[in-house]
Amino acid sequence: MKHRLYSLPSFFEGEASLLNSLFKVGLPCLHLRKPQQTLDAYTCLLEQIDASYYSRIIVHQYPELVSKFGLLGLHLTEAARQHLNNEELQALISEQHQNGCLVGTSVHQKKALFSLPSNLDYSTVSPIFPSISKKNYQPTEHWQITELEFSFALVGLGGMGMETLEVAYEWGFREVAFLGAVWNDLSSVLQNYQLLCKKINDLTL
Repeated sequence: MKHRLYSLPSFFEGEASLLNSLFKVGLPCLHLRKPQQTLDAYTCLLEQIDASYYSRIIVHQYPELVSKFGLLGLHLTEAARQHLNNEELQALISEQHQNGCLVGTSVHQKKALFSLPSNLDYSTVSPIFPSISKKNYQPTEHWQITELEFSFALVGLGGMGMETLEVAYEWGFREVAFLGAVWNDLSSVLQNYQLLCKKINDLTL
């Protein structure tokens, strides 16, 4: 079972240091998601992250950062994706792929998956379980995906933690994304992350 981590939506003191530590212990993919934050603020944080880790970062805003820093890829929010017509979306995906970058998006309803371009690299689907980081953010779909087949990967997001990983695995998810289970206690971020990694390893032995 693969995994990735979403950043907290706001910046905080010591964030770059914590991210560097997470990468050092093996974090394979970070989603840098800071809604409504400025390009300068994003740039400042990226400049504090060890450049050897840029190839593990997917950014949710400011596509120009992907080429500037040599990042792993670009994530299109559902709103950003819906803002583009099919031609524009295909052109954006092709451009990123030509530069060796990934492109993914988000969906919150199962039916939306069937209208996504087949050449996307992944789509997050959420929320799978009641959110850890957002109050009263509950699933509106039953996300068992064992019967679904797409050309892109499906990444389970929302409420993903120690108590739900096994269920997610049983429902067919082979990749998940963490947020609250890692970040809800800033004093134990590394410990939280490493416990989740151990749980994943135990599931897939």
